[in-house]
Amino acid sequence: MKTNKIEILLIIIIAVILFGNYSALSQNFENKKSELKDKIINQNDSRKQIYFNNEAEKSPSISAVLSLILPGAGHFYAGRMDVGKYFLTAEAGLWLGIIGVNIYGDAIKEDSRSFAAVHSGINKNGKDDEFFVNIGLFNNIYEYNNYRLSRGEFDKLYDINSHFWNWDFNHNRELYDEQRKKSERIYNSDRIFTAGLIINRIASAVSAFLLTNSSSGLKISSGFNKFVNGKPSGIEIKLTKLF
Repeated sequence: MKTNKIEILLIIIIAVILFGNYSALSQNFENKKSELKDKIINQNDSRKQIYFNNEAEKSPSISAVLSLILPGAGHFYAGRMDVGKYFLTAEAGLWLGIIGVNIYGDAIKEDSRSFAAVHSGINKNGKDDEFFVNIGLFNNIYEYNNYRLSRGEFDKLYDINSHFWNWDFNHNRELYDEQRKKSERIYNSDRIFTAGLIINRIASAVSAFLLTNSSSGLKISSGFNKFVNGKPSGIEIKLTKLF
């Protein structure tokens, strides 16, 4: 009977010890759980503190001014390059047209002057545009100077030594004059492209203004989106449309 009492006492002692250990482990687990929860909350609070709102309404006036400077720039500013790309492409095409016209005009003009040098004996170096107009109107320098003398325009006389010319055939003079006029017509055609540049800018500005104004509910926000060891490791940008 005594032995049984001793066994029961030992069982009770062991049970108390195990229960005490279980309570300690349970309390430790709860402490760890609470500590982890607090860490997560603090991390979220830290993110909220770090996260910044960069909301900004796009200004229609700014987008219009940008498009006046460079068509499509206002659309880029407003986030509407799906429309702006057409104005930017048109701008590039118009400038290429102007460059092409001038290159072609220069080539025709140079060819006509080289032709004149061969068939009229001119020295084309250092001569102004008016001189090349005059050699297409008169067969030689004597004919030209006599015409100026008859009108009393002594200041327009040419020096025979530096501005001499004498066409071999009248037909060649006419060919030259036609080529010279052709080059002028080519140069004048760039006015069409210049007008196109102006129209494209105005249209782009109006379009950017209207699109920006209609999308004023577009909000842009940014912030840190990832945290490693409590520090941000990435940036996120959000676009929000308010209705």
